[in-house]
Amino acid sequence: MFKIIRVSLVLVLMVIFTAGCNTETIKHHDIFTGEGSMWSAEYVQDVTEKIKPKVHETSKNYVFKLKYKGDSLDLAVIKQFKYSFKGTAGGESRSQDGPVKLADLKFSHTGSTGSYEREDSIIRVEVEWDGQKEQFELRKDPLSNEK
Repeated sequence: MFKIIRVSLVLVLMVIFTAGCNTETIKHHDIFTGEGSMWSAEYVQDVTEKIKPKVHETSKNYVFKLKYKGDSLDLAVIKQFKYSFKGTAGGESRSQDGPVKLADLKFSHTGSTGSYEREDSIIRVEVEWDGQKEQFELRKDPLSNEK
């Protein structure tokens, strides 16, 4: 009788331990694109969701790239420049004086936790340069693959 109780107790503990260790990992790779008349942009995010019983952890890395559609030499004469992007999971803005370099048009962020841009998210982009202003939206590229 004592042996049956002990074996039953071990089996119950194994089931509890195994259930507590189950983790589902979901990975997303999403690309959002859009353009205006003078500028275009791309927002690429890689998200990892770890789902455990009673715990949901999310980590996100993203890169925002702004592209000028005109002659790249025009960037060198810009005196004031500002851009921003904002989606449902947050956003960023940058401003600077002086000539704009191609490296200034890229923003990357690694290791954030919490929310991320969903499939139906809209990311609003605003670019201002020397008194001119352009606004446009980024939407999920239907051809981007989910991992």
